[in-house]
Amino acid sequence: MINKSLGFLLSILFLSLLNQVHVSAHNYVPRNIDIERSPKNILIGSYVGGRSHLKPMLDIAAILTERGHNIILLASGSYEQSSEYPGLKQITLGPRLTVEDSKDGIENLDDFRIMAEFMKIRANIYNKIYEKYMNTAKEYNIDLFFCDGFANEACLDVANNLKIPVVGFTAFLLLIDPKPYKSDPFLGCNISLENESFFERFRCTLIQPLQVAFEFLSPRRQLIDARNQMNVKTDLERLPKLSLALIDTFFGFELPQTLPPNVQVIGPVMSEEYPPLTPELSDFINSNKRILYVAFGARLNTTTETNNKILQSLVEVINKKLVDGIIWKLPEASMDNLSPTLNLADGTQIQTLPIVNNEHPQFLITKFTPQFAILNHTNTKLFFNHGGVGSVHEALYTGTPILTLPFGNDQLGNAQKLKTAGVALSLDKHNLDVNDIVNKIDFLLKDEHVKKNSERMKFLARINSKRKYRAADLVEYILYSNSLLDKSVNDNFLKEWVPAEYRMGFIKANNLDIYGVLIGIILIFIGRITFKLIRYTLTRSSVKIKSKKA
Repeated sequence: MINKSLGFLLSILFLSLLNQVHVSAHNYVPRNIDIERSPKNILIGSYVGGRSHLKPMLDIAAILTERGHNIILLASGSYEQSSEYPGLKQITLGPRLTVEDSKDGIENLDDFRIMAEFMKIRANIYNKIYEKYMNTAKEYNIDLFFCDGFANEACLDVANNLKIPVVGFTAFLLLIDPKPYKSDPFLGCNISLENESFFERFRCTLIQPLQVAFEFLSPRRQLIDARNQMNVKTDLERLPKLSLALIDTFFGFELPQTLPPNVQVIGPVMSEEYPPLTPELSDFINSNKRILYVAFGARLNTTTETNNKILQSLVEVINKKLVDGIIWKLPEASMDNLSPTLNLADGTQIQTLPIVNNEHPQFLITKFTPQFAILNHTNTKLFFNHGGVGSVHEALYTGTPILTLPFGNDQLGNAQKLKTAGVALSLDKHNLDVNDIVNKIDFLLKDEHVKKNSERMKFLARINSKRKYRAADLVEYILYSNSLLDKSVNDNFLKEWVPAEYRMGFIKANNLDIYGVLIGIILIFIGRITFKLIRYTLTRSSVKIKSKKA
């Protein structure tokens, strides 16, 4: 009886507690996550221009546009896909600028010296670009500069001189936050020095940087002179002040490193929507279960020899039944760089014109492709490309293994990063071999580790692709924070993000002055001890000599 009464009382107590919890839940007040916004004018600036530089920035800008801000694009050339971003106002810096380094456009792109030539061109027109940025900033009452970080000093300088907050954007982390244990093939060293020999680390730490600095000495002086003419206050020996640096990459693809708070990794930046497959492409992909997609970027004009080897290798993999369909995005200029006939490994000869004219049932040659839609199709099994960062991000997002043929610039480092991640193999354009291409395609299509690594990177890329909204939030924070600054205090912008080492300098930040004094004290102490020992020894020797004489 007592047990029944106790059980009854406990049941009533439990129901009472549940009721209290239920009532309390209905009394909760939701937190307010709204932000008070007023429309701001944001200038996106890119000296180089082009889809690979602008599209990720414009994808972030699209979020800011939805939040009521006004976007002005100032870039070289004309951004053909600007219709993707309604309300975008575009102003041109002039014709798109490139370096004509060779007749075929790819021979020396893997040499940092070509970048020195590019810097000379940039220095020669710096004044014109600077004035364009300055006039645009004043005409549109710009509140924030969003600058492409590559070869775009004028954008940063105008923002600094007008004391307008500036956000830098790049996919090349080494440009913003270099580390002594990381490098890049474009600079003559591997991406990681972690497992390199002492002599290789010595070369990459001391010798190679001196060679690079020597090549850049003349264009740097030209840029200094151009900046002086415009009364630019930024010291060339230091990077212009960045309120925030957004890096379009993610760790897993990029080698991990520590970062200061004002450097944020927010990639891969991906669009919400992509062009669909054309009816022709859809029919071709659906009728072939193992598609190899080939694309080397719109701005690369490959040589006849390179095109011949690529086409021969594609025919060979079809004949070996490694794939049953090939889509090749081939610019019109590259179509002309093909020999009329090719000799295959078995001694047979094929005509190239029927393939280019799409008369071969297993080839589809086209000038334009909706790349993401092709990579996202389950029948696409391999991507043969140049290692450009936009193409790399799309391939990682869709989990497509990659065979890279890097021609230069950041493509060389991207190829090494992909290989390190276990999702790709790379080719050497200077030693391009048909058998090597075929063997690597065979390996990438069949290796189970590549498939598992591709799935792992696919998960990473998709998770991290959400961070473009964080990038937009951070840009808005810069705008909001700037409006609340105490203008009477100099250089107080974002002190909560900028580490003390950037203000203290290398010696103070690393306590080298303290360690120097400590070493000095120890050396003095050792010197005094040594001096006393020597004097004591000499004194004893002298006493012994005198005693012997006596």
